[in-house]
Amino acid sequence: MPAKNGADGTLYSYPNNPRAQLIQISAQYGGSDVQMASNFEFGVTNKSAEFLAKFPFGQVPAFESNGVCLNDTMAIASFVGGSDLRGSDEVSRATITQFMNMAETQLFPAACQVLYPCWGLMPNNKNVVNKGHENIKSFMTVLDNHLLDKTYLVGESVTLADLTLAVYMRDLYSMILDEGRRNSFVNVTRWFTTIINQDEVLRILGPTSLCEKPAQFDAKLFQQNNPKPQKNAPKKEQAPKKEAPKKEEPKKEEPKPEAPKKERKAPFSNLPPAKLSMDTFKRMYWNEEMPVISKYFDENFVDGEWSVWKVEYKYQNELKRTTTTNNLVKGMFQRLESMKKFAFGLMYVFGNPGDQKLAGVWLGRGGDNFFYEDDNWTIDIENFNCTKLDMNKPEEKALWTKFVAGEIDDWEGRQFEKDHIF
Repeated sequence: MPAKNGADGTLYSYPNNPRAQLIQISAQYGGSDVQMASNFEFGVTNKSAEFLAKFPFGQVPAFESNGVCLNDTMAIASFVGGSDLRGSDEVSRATITQFMNMAETQLFPAACQVLYPCWGLMPNNKNVVNKGHENIKSFMTVLDNHLLDKTYLVGESVTLADLTLAVYMRDLYSMILDEGRRNSFVNVTRWFTTIINQDEVLRILGPTSLCEKPAQFDAKLFQQNNPKPQKNAPKKEQAPKKEAPKKEEPKKEEPKPEAPKKERKAPFSNLPPAKLSMDTFKRMYWNEEMPVISKYFDENFVDGEWSVWKVEYKYQNELKRTTTTNNLVKGMFQRLESMKKFAFGLMYVFGNPGDQKLAGVWLGRGGDNFFYEDDNWTIDIENFNCTKLDMNKPEEKALWTKFVAGEIDDWEGRQFEKDHIF
């Protein structure tokens, strides 16, 4: 191990955070004594006034060393890793920074799209998962060509570029990239096994097992991580208060009875029971593969009991920012909360900021536009063009099926960006 370089301090993070592990590995190379904060509790410690006084952004990993407080993974790894990991000249340092940034902005988000459903942290939206796989494949292909005649990413020794990419790839190699997929990226796999088996890496991560069978979406784990809110428990009965003796009051003239209030009709109460159960369909959407979902829909959908609609936002030129577009959909969903047992919707955002499209499909009760069953449901739908899809026409049913399967990759030439599920 290299001699201590004096970059000793305390690292704040939750267990098994790959970003924190990268910092710990870098410290092994740099000879830094980095100790994990023993009493750190995520969501509590990093929100305390004492923590925020040192790290105003409240993010982890966070590192404190002799009055120096850093709150960025790459900055901390560079600080504790020493000059050898950072690069020996300006070009090397710039290239290492390039790979580190690509790992953070390209590889890591794509890996999360694929891995999070396996950990029960994200629903199994096939569009999102497929996009993650495509981005990983594209990234790995470029990296494989780069490593054709190289042992390390930059120069002739291990740098932060190697460590960052290898740490961020570790879960992919252990959970997703089976032998067949690894053989598609032989140079990357050779490089990965070289880096992941370095003594400094093994001290922190231990041995890494390579994937034999790719992990799949775990529906039970997702339900455990995302429990449905329980209905309010009935209030405990309170002991009756002792009544004070009533005083005699002068008789008052009885008020005339009010006219009976007109009871509000429940939505779709005029319709007979439907063959397709919305609760069953939604449960299948979250937990089953597409063949099972399609079979249930085909066997139980009756036109008129339910209807399918394509919706497209009328004012697409107003969709300038992804955040604004996402908030538009979230606000719409909140206002439609009372419609949940009568409808299922998929709203997708396509394209980059400044050139976006918002479109989706909805399944709802009845044969007419179900948004107009209740005045409270019409607030947002007035801003959309609604087109009823005929499930007897193959091309129209195919659109519905592709949305449900998560296979809509683009809309009018704009790539899929974000999904919202009602």
